[in-house]
Amino acid sequence: MKIAVFGLWHLGVVTAAALAKAGIEVIAYDPDSLVINELKKNKAPLYEPGLNELIAEGVQSKQLTFVSEPGTLSTVDFIWVTFDTPVDNNDIADVESVITQIKAILPFVAKETLILISSQLPVGSTKKLSIYCKEQYFDKNITFGFSPENLRLGKAIEVFTHPERIIVGIEQEKDKTRIALLLNRFSANIIWMSIESAEMTKHALNAFLATSVVFINEIATLCEKVGANAADVELGLKSESRIGPKAYLKPGHAIAGGTLARDVNYLIEMGHKTQSNIPLINSLPISNLSHQQWSLKRITDILNPLKNKTIAVLGLAYKAGTDTLRRSSAIEACIWLKEQGMSVLAYDPKVKSLPETMHFIQLKNTLQDALYNVDAILVATDLPELQMLTADILLKNSKQPAVFDAGGALLKIFSNDKRIRYFSVGYQP
Repeated sequence: MKIAVFGLWHLGVVTAAALAKAGIEVIAYDPDSLVINELKKNKAPLYEPGLNELIAEGVQSKQLTFVSEPGTLSTVDFIWVTFDTPVDNNDIADVESVITQIKAILPFVAKETLILISSQLPVGSTKKLSIYCKEQYFDKNITFGFSPENLRLGKAIEVFTHPERIIVGIEQEKDKTRIALLLNRFSANIIWMSIESAEMTKHALNAFLATSVVFINEIATLCEKVGANAADVELGLKSESRIGPKAYLKPGHAIAGGTLARDVNYLIEMGHKTQSNIPLINSLPISNLSHQQWSLKRITDILNPLKNKTIAVLGLAYKAGTDTLRRSSAIEACIWLKEQGMSVLAYDPKVKSLPETMHFIQLKNTLQDALYNVDAILVATDLPELQMLTADILLKNSKQPAVFDAGGALLKIFSNDKRIRYFSVGYQP
């Protein structure tokens, strides 16, 4: 079997490398020659545990080839579209950039090709592409499918190769055979539906997760006011069989990074276009925006005035175990802290350097160096390395700092130690 993976950022590179590992011959295509050149050096565009090694293995076995020439797409009859749909700082997706890329390859696509889309696009996008293709390339008999991506930074390879289930939307029944032949290597649990249903499932799933995050953070805000412990409330909720232990109900960080918010905004826009009344979904960004300011409000309340004080920001990446800084709430916090006149130290084991615009952040090589003589600590990302911290280590390396830990990563370590001024969402010291 031979397929092309089109669009090589996080989703595309993981998809291509994992397919090659499964014994499939993969042409990995992206029009950006700079991206291709880096991939030929076995270097992924962003850090993902094990991904560079998986790329190298695929290239060495000759199951994986990276190309920037669209003409190579004519040699396959299965193309998997894996562009990461970009979003701006307001979580509004640049859908047209992905649509334009897909339209650009159609002149090179062979007859009877199946195009499976996993890029995060609003419902109806695949149908519009199918209609366009039939109008412009009616003699090629190209068909489309949609399978929503389900990757998570830091665990992407594991999630791709061992999914709980795979959702696939198709427009023609005959395409089941080709898709199943590919995906059954990873899971026998394929849930088939229409393309529109598959697109909507992705929106609904992310909106549900976003609702859970916003809900528990609002509950945690009330907990702080009345003396309840939000971590205990979380435990109580997850022990309910109708909710379950894997629910997105951990008090702490607001929604960030764009993935969940992108689908929420898709649904809000859909509601406007169809004149549908969806007040719950409409309210999610408002509540989340308010909660995003929790750490900065608490820092101001406790440390004011902030000028000439020093703070250690632990974790800079969007998520622990990665090095991607785009849309990172930690970086946004660092900028704000600097504007208040604070000196900003930082530690993140995966972030080895910073852009010039962020050189005001003093990036430290070790956790102990980042803690030295600081007035406060902001736990911005729940780094596993933080579990080695103790009150003794903290007090030895710094003054008696205030610890602001929205996600409660250090709650069990510091919440009962009176020597540490510790603050977490839903916890009142």
